[in-house]
Amino acid sequence: MEVHAHTHSPRKKWTHYFWEFLMLFLAVFCGFLAEYQLEHKIEKDRGKQYMRSMVEDLKSDTVMLIRNIKQRQEKIMMIDSLVSLLGSPSVNERGNDIYYLGRSISPPTNVFPNDGTIQQLKSSGNLRLIRNSIISNGIMVYDQKMRNVLFEMGDEVETDLLQKGKKLIGLIQKEYHLK
Repeated sequence: MEVHAHTHSPRKKWTHYFWEFLMLFLAVFCGFLAEYQLEHKIEKDRGKQYMRSMVEDLKSDTVMLIRNIKQRQEKIMMIDSLVSLLGSPSVNERGNDIYYLGRSISPPTNVFPNDGTIQQLKSSGNLRLIRNSIISNGIMVYDQKMRNVLFEMGDEVETDLLQKGKKLIGLIQKEYHLK
């Protein structure tokens, strides 16, 4: 087995090593900057996507609330009609109308907000992607107000009112011999 002697290249100066180090350092540093810039762009795009989704949620909530308000206004008019029919002298002849109005006002008018985007923003910690503090604070205020609406118009309140209404309808049926 032969041992080959390596040919020695001329010794490099320290400036050569310095330039190699500098080039390697600059390559790694530029890679870091490019990665940082890319991550910043991705987060900015993700924030924009969340805002688009939030706008769509708000549009659907607006339509749902308008529909809910109209249904509640119609129920109020039906309740007024029912009260006036029950107070009329021809109450025994208007049994079908009374029954219809009584049944029409009994189903609950529920509110189901489209809060998927808000819940995702809160649970994933991505609310930080919204850099504008006025907008992020507005989102949180909206969420708080919507939860307050759900509490005030909650199932318990409406169910309690419906039970009281059914008892009242039962008393009216007994009193006026309606079926």
